[in-house]
Amino acid sequence: MTGEEGLVILMDPFYKEMVGYDMPHVEADIVTISHDHEDHNNARAAGESADVIMEDGQFISNGMNIFGIRSYHDSERGGRRGRNTIFCFEMDGVRVCHLGDLGHELSKAQVGDIGRVDLLFVPVGGVYTIDAAGADKVIEALQPSIAVPMHYKTAALSFPLAPVDVFLKGKEYSGPLEELRISGGDLPSFASKVGEKGARRQGGTRIVLLSCPAAEGRADR
Repeated sequence: MTGEEGLVILMDPFYKEMVGYDMPHVEADIVTISHDHEDHNNARAAGESADVIMEDGQFISNGMNIFGIRSYHDSERGGRRGRNTIFCFEMDGVRVCHLGDLGHELSKAQVGDIGRVDLLFVPVGGVYTIDAAGADKVIEALQPSIAVPMHYKTAALSFPLAPVDVFLKGKEYSGPLEELRISGGDLPSFASKVGEKGARRQGGTRIVLLSCPAAEGRADR
């Protein structure tokens, strides 16, 4: 993500060998890593000067408050896959929540710790995280303005997950978009524009699908 003043935050960068497609070159100021698995922890991809945050707690980096909230990579309190950190921060008036590889429903305490969410990145592919039904429950609990599905099967992905179509079934959505540009003041008008295109809310939420040529196995990487 890139802020209006040029601050760049990179979330859960991966190693190509683990995922199956190229990691684009990104010079970031801050890197958040939800857990120490190689499809999420390539901190070097952001450059040597990036501030790397990979624990729960409250942090201040580049003048920004970042909150890490403890969660788990499975439904057994980390017994199978370990811990996962949910990261929340505000950029340009937009409250962002990245769920990482969340593997369970959120508790009331976690929902309270997360608080208001404008832009939610939510895993939907199952197998290693919550699936489409689990994502629906998380969206219902957090009621973000915009939800972006992630961590699902693509043409180039090297391990099995459910495709995003499972999550999108029965829902209207905007996209796929190659780029999403919003600020705090844009949120109401953005929601209105999406509605004009026929996308309806899931509760109070707009679903936005982002595209990635490399992930989709397209030649124009």
